[in-house]
Formats: sequence, C-alpha cells, structure tokens
Amino acid sequence: MSSSLLAPTRTPVAVRRTVRRDADITRMTRYRGGTYSPTVDTVVFTDGTTARTDLIRLNPNIDAYSVDFQGIAPTRPSHYRPANWSAVPNEAARAVEAEVDWIIRNSFPTLGTVELSRRVRAAGYLAGDAHLAEHEAIAATQAAIWHFTNGLRLDNRPLNVPVAVTAEPGAITYEFDGEPQLGSYTVELVSDAAVSLALQKSADGAQWRDVAASSLNVGAGFGRHRRTLGVGATASDSRPGQQHRGYRFYRLLVLADPDAVVDIDEVTFTLNGSGNYRNAERVVALYNYLVAGAVVPRLITDRAVTAAVIGPLRFEAVVPRLITDRAVTAAVIGPLRFEATDAATLTAVGGTLIDAAGEPITAPVVPGTDIYLRPAPQARRVTITASVPAAQNGFGGRVITGVAHDSSLTPVALAVPTPTVIDFELTF
Repeated sequence: MSSSLLAPTRTPVAVRRTVRRDADITRMTRYRGGTYSPTVDTVVFTDGTTARTDLIRLNPNIDAYSVDFQGIAPTRPSHYRPANWSAVPNEAARAVEAEVDWIIRNSFPTLGTVELSRRVRAAGYLAGDAHLAEHEAIAATQAAIWHFTNGLRLDNRPLNVPVAVTAEPGAITYEFDGEPQLGSYTVELVSDAAVSLALQKSADGAQWRDVAASSLNVGAGFGRHRRTLGVGATASDSRPGQQHRGYRFYRLLVLADPDAVVDIDEVTFTLNGSGNYRNAERVVALYNYLVAGAVVPRLITDRAVTAAVIGPLRFEAVVPRLITDRAVTAAVIGPLRFEATDAATLTAVGGTLIDAAGEPITAPVVPGTDIYLRPAPQARRVTITASVPAAQNGFGGRVITGVAHDSSLTPVALAVPTPTVIDFELTF
C-alpha cells in the first residue's frame, strides 16, 4: 500500500454493527408433542436428571429446539411469533447466542445425519462406520443447547474407565463409578520374564474373590494382551426388577518371579451388559463435538492489569466484527481487520474494498485479514456488509427464536438455515 495513500490523519473511524438474519416467517403454531414420535429419545445428565428429547415441530413445517430446560410445554395448540434472541425470558441464555447459533448451524437438521456423522468422525469424536440416527442427533443437539442455556451437563463420563487406580506390590486395584460388569481386560506391559495375570472382584475393596477364567499367561518381552471374560463372570447378586450389577472394585494380580522386572504401561477394560456411557455412545460423541465446537475462545485482556494476579481476562466466542483501532483516514482508510471464525463475502456501499496491494477484493475474506477502504469522493459514511452463507460453519451471530404469546411457555430456537448479514456502518 502506497504511503502517500495513508497519510497519518488521526481522524477517528467509528463502527456501528447491525446483524440481520432474515426469515419469511409470520406466525407459528405449536401442538402438543407426539408420545410415539420415532425421534423421541431420553438423555441423562451428570446430576441424575433425565429428560425426553425431540424436535419441536411448529406449523408450518418449522423445526426448533428448546432454549430453556425449565420451560413449560403447551398442552393445547399455542401461537408463537418470531423474535430476536433478546426476547428469550431465560436471562442466563442471553449471553450464549453465538454458541447456540453455531450448534444449530452445525448439527441436525441443518446438516443431514450422513454429513454430520462424517464431520464428527473426522474430528475424532465418533468411532466406527455407523452413522448417527436422527433421534441420536436430536438428543445430542438439544443437550448441547441446554448445556449453554441452563448449565446442564450431559453425563459423558466413560463407565469403563476407573475413577481411581491404586498400585501396590504384586497388584493394581481399580475403583469404578458404579458397579460395572466387565467383558474383557487388556494389558500392555514389558517384562524380562514370564508373567501370570489374574483378575479379582470386590464389592467393598476389602473382601476379594477370583474372577473365573480370568488368568492370562504371557512370556518375556513387550506386548499387548487381552483376556475375554465369560458372560456373568463379574455379575453380582441382582435385585428384583433391576439390571444385573457387577462390582465397584477390581484387582489385577501380577504374579512373577521376585527378581523379574515387570512394567505395566496400560490396562483397559470393556463392559458386558451395558454401553460405555449412561447415554448412547453416538449421542455422547456428537454432544462433545458440538460443545467443543461452539466454544471458540478469544482471550480478552482490555481490562487486565498486572499485579500479583493478572486480570480480569475474559473468554468470549468470536462473533464477526470489524476492528478499526489502527485505521487512519486518508485517500484510503485502513487497515481494517475482519475478525470471525470463517471466511465471509464483504461488499461496500459508498466505497471500494481493496487489499494491501490496492487491488479490489472479490473473494471471501479470511478471518484476521487486513483490508482497506477507498471511499467515494466526498463520502463520510460507508456501509461494509459481511454475508455469512446459511450452510457455512462458524458463528452467524443471530438466532431466530420463537416466543409464545403465553410467556410461561418454553421459548424455542428455530432450526431455520437462513443467511446472516452483518452491516458495519463506518463514519469518519
């Protein structure tokens, strides 16, 4: 950029941002949910609370999610109106619009289950080749929304991972959350002599009994060894009307010559008679993906001071914005920095957007890019518009909500794939 074009005139450049997310919706009607809907599911939260989940289907043909776990579902046909996020009665939810927007844009039904499964699998959250079912995608999406709007946490703790491990000479004790039945154990070890392994079980960690047919004999060297346990080998007494239970404590005995050097690197377990989580495994995978994806943090230090403790430091999600703190006014105004989580198409009314080389910008602008504005002659106000496509990843910055005329009923977030338009009005 020529230095003559950026004479250091320090006239301030002010920016006012307006977010538009247009949808052709006039009114909506919500009916009582169907008891036998094929997409109903049940989720369990860490505090033991359970909830039924399903898409909220508004007439005419609009899908939505609840944005308040404490809200009340209608018992008769109820009318809803489209509104901005600020109309949501749940005060705690008002600070998480960007997060809910990202979830809606990047989950079902905005994305089909095949594409959604591909993304979750590519991100490392989903194992195997099976795709998410619709009821699983809905359950995980609703749980992720409540995670932000109500502070509810889906129970995503793996049941096959011990909560405590205690090593002692010749044995390793594992304590689990609950009373799981084990289906197998796998040991990765290095030994300079032959080693025998055996598993024991205990209800209290004091009285131990051998697990039938759990012995494993391995030779010297390095390797991973797996022992499958018989069905019912770790089942404890069952209670009438309840599932069979296992044991809270298991102990791995390591039997070797006293002079042998045995190093056990890792021991893992599989379960028998239950999944690895209290919720369906694919529901947990999508929930983890959505919660992690919705929180793309920026560390804000504009109020930080240095002392024995430095702060306050504030994390917030990146909603598209235009930074002008380094801009100077001249024949060309800039640099202006576009911040977002994804590229967007930028256009200007009252001027021309150019890059650092002085060439007009025609391609989508990548977040973090410095851009420049060449105002039209005599212009003192220019509007730069950022267009975020409906199917694009990232934060669109605006959620269309449905608010009932009866304010006691649950507000909803509409799963409407509409484009978002952000207008940045610059005055100088």
